[in-house]
Amino acid sequence: MKSNTFYAPKTIQELVELLKMKKERNDLYLVAGATDLAIHIKKQGILHFATIDLTHMDELKEIEKKDDVIEIGAAVTMTKLEKSIIIQVHGYALAGAAGRVGSTQIRNRATIGGNIANAAHCADTITACFALGATAVLLDSEGVFRELPLEEFVLGLGETQIKPDEALVNIRIPKGSTSIYSSFSKVGSRKNVTISKLNHAVRLVFKDNYVTEAAMYFGSIGPKPIKALNIEKHCIDREWNEALLLQLLDLGSKLIDEAIPTRTSRHYKRIAIKGVISDVFNDILSQREVI
Repeated sequence: MKSNTFYAPKTIQELVELLKMKKERNDLYLVAGATDLAIHIKKQGILHFATIDLTHMDELKEIEKKDDVIEIGAAVTMTKLEKSIIIQVHGYALAGAAGRVGSTQIRNRATIGGNIANAAHCADTITACFALGATAVLLDSEGVFRELPLEEFVLGLGETQIKPDEALVNIRIPKGSTSIYSSFSKVGSRKNVTISKLNHAVRLVFKDNYVTEAAMYFGSIGPKPIKALNIEKHCIDREWNEALLLQLLDLGSKLIDEAIPTRTSRHYKRIAIKGVISDVFNDILSQREVI
């Protein structure tokens, strides 16, 4: 009887050796929490498989300041992300997204690497990372690292640019500053333990109370989070006030009409998008009042 095999590398070199093996096998899965793998195996009826568990690599469980970026190991859990002071300061939207993933038990096991590598259309951390301008760092079977924008790494539903002999090892986000603010909001089917029906993340740069830069994304509308270009452009050089909020709510509904004109969920999401835009708007307002 064929048995399942579980590998647990502790160093980059050990991982590189296993990636050489993975290149030749299609039954060898990379895991970092395995909360999604269990569902995949059950759905596909897979009986025999092997895993490479990244959670035994200490260096992939750290959040560190490096030069002008914050480096997040692929095996960092949602709980650690949510509670990290570094992430709260430099990537507040990501801390918020991590804190809204599933239940407490799931957040204690689920990792940012797994959430991103699986590329579910409702993955909350992907939307936040897009808004923050994150990059993905990959390691291949030759021990070579490559880095690319996360927005390019995620191709669509369940699809990424990862190669058969590569592992996602780090996520990097730019360091923040006192003029940069970010936020995240979502709506789902159940409170706390919920899969997003719609999520929203922003990163804004202010001069006084006027927006000088804006990155705005909405998830669970298409195969990957969509960039709200019209809404971004509308914010530039405008004051962050109630008058702007009313305009953003209208633009949000129009975005839904354009993105999913024939989908049955369009009517619900025309209303839901106003909720997440309002949440994010008020959160940014609160953050700025504290400052």
